[in-house]
Amino acid sequence: MDSLGEKLRTRARELGLSDTEVARRLDLSQSRYSNYVVDKREPDLATFVRICRVLGTRPDVLLGFGPPLETSEEERLRQEILDAALSMNKRALTTLVDVARALAGRHEDTATSGN
Repeated sequence: MDSLGEKLRTRARELGLSDTEVARRLDLSQSRYSNYVVDKREPDLATFVRICRVLGTRPDVLLGFGPPLETSEEERLRQEILDAALSMNKRALTTLVDVARALAGRHEDTATSGN
């Protein structure tokens, strides 16, 4: 069975992320995250939950109890959106969220009017 560190690295690679980028997204030092990847240390529960969110996976998968996640086209797109959002300033991100909500509302209106 793969160790937690091996699973962290594998999942990051599936998403096209370097360890440095994962550490940045977690707001951790590179050395601290590296200790998790090389199985020198284990993250505390709060950090582990953040890691799962950043890597778009479930805790059971990283702990070896669940089936591995497939990196679907939808998941890759979700990750690209997250990457873009992380590079935006707050004002641009707020505008993007407002537009997305408006579009989602229109989509719901269209879906319900067709019934």
